[in-house]
Amino acid sequence: RVEVLESSEETGFEIIGESDVMQELFATVSKLKDTDANILILGENGTGKDLIARALYHHSPRSSQVFVSIDLGSIPEQLFESELFGYENGAFTGAKRTGMPGKFELANGGTIFLDEIGNLSYEVQIQLLRALQERKIRPVGSNKEIQVDVRLVSATNENLEQAIEKGTFREDLYHRINEFTLRMPQLKDRREDILLFANFFLDQANRELDKHLIGFDEKASKALLEYQWPGNLRQMKNIVRRATLLAQDKLITLNELSELKSPVAPSAAGMPLRNEETEKQQIIEALKQTGYNKSRAAQLLGIDRKTLYNKLKLYGIEL
Repeated sequence: RVEVLESSEETGFEIIGESDVMQELFATVSKLKDTDANILILGENGTGKDLIARALYHHSPRSSQVFVSIDLGSIPEQLFESELFGYENGAFTGAKRTGMPGKFELANGGTIFLDEIGNLSYEVQIQLLRALQERKIRPVGSNKEIQVDVRLVSATNENLEQAIEKGTFREDLYHRINEFTLRMPQLKDRREDILLFANFFLDQANRELDKHLIGFDEKASKALLEYQWPGNLRQMKNIVRRATLLAQDKLITLNELSELKSPVAPSAAGMPLRNEETEKQQIIEALKQTGYNKSRAAQLLGIDRKTLYNKLKLYGIEL
């Protein structure tokens, strides 16, 4: 996924938190507002690294310039080079006739956010290092160099120091992208924020689903606080959205939070493990709610479209 914002007014980021660890993080972001340093954000999946990247942009000297966000985890490895640096006409099979500028060129003068930077192939790491050191890029299939001036914010859930030891990540690039490090805490380490986020996501779900729930009952609130949240904020958002979809009254109860009754980790696809009949009913409800739009239903369920298709086949759900 690639996102381009023309100015800080378009970011629309929401960062909340009353815990000490989040207040400390907010203070650090504020201290970095006058610097142009390259920032590395570390943290588990779903902790909100992309939100901090937007906050850094919003409070930076480049906030009036473009912000380009690239999720390297969603781009095939063979396309890294052309996505980042662009390509000329006929550079490879399928290349557009007019060529295409890369994201570094689009971000010239502004900020580029590379999420899951640990996914970069070794060859593209070399080109990225050159782009940062010499402020020059060369599109695929071109002999022409293009001057670029960008501020890099990157993020990963990997241990890049271990990757360096294994020889899969360049140490010189690591030091170049890591002029300052921010660490995102896991949700289980900021329990003061759990109900704050749950209600925030409930407000979002109410707007998206045209519902009017007012909160969580006592048992549901207790379950939210006691759960370990292995999928962090992303998991909570999906669970609250599904609970909002299923709720029959004004309050979300433990019945709609069946995922929290046992502290299992979410499956690789993002949908927490649960009773098959319950899962089938949630899929059917999501399809009804979205007018049987499979892409929107998959988003509502917190899974990708391919996984939804597999579930439809598994449960014999015909549309």
